[in-house]
Amino acid sequence: MTRKMMSGKIEEIIYAQLEEGEDLLRALWDICKQKDVKTGVLLDVTGYMRKVRVQREPHEPRPGTGIAGIDFVEIPGGLEVSGHGIIGTGWVPDDSIKPSPALTRGGGTGFGAGGWEGHNTPYVHVHLTVTNASQTVCGHLMEGSYVGTGYFTVAIAKVSGVILRATFDKSGYYHELVPA
Repeated sequence: MTRKMMSGKIEEIIYAQLEEGEDLLRALWDICKQKDVKTGVLLDVTGYMRKVRVQREPHEPRPGTGIAGIDFVEIPGGLEVSGHGIIGTGWVPDDSIKPSPALTRGGGTGFGAGGWEGHNTPYVHVHLTVTNASQTVCGHLMEGSYVGTGYFTVAIAKVSGVILRATFDKSGYYHELVPA
């Protein structure tokens, strides 16, 4: 097996305290734009949320399809949330290639974590664990997930020396490592 590996260096760690009512995914995109994070690691998201939307694998395959598909789940708050993920740059090698509506429904890509706003914009692939008094759910963060208090903190490590591109082409979505 040939495994592709590249090394990068952590340049800085960015901490941000989000405001009540912010959309978590949009806030992460905004922080990455402001701090020029092209590749990084979302070290931690910790806090209380009033609503969370995630993509997750369903419990049962879709009837007649033979595939699992993706469930889009909305969980009302109050919710304790923790998460982590990877940060890259959205990349579309050919402007004529567009994701199908089935992949982008509900603000998601089907690739996990809400996708990106466009070519060469930040991409954040976040896995969340969300819990309340009656359930715990794990899944990919989607737009429409709102911070519940002003004490919600994120920590992002900005990485140099390697680029992680969240690529969409004719074969679908994937994370691609490329030299910086």
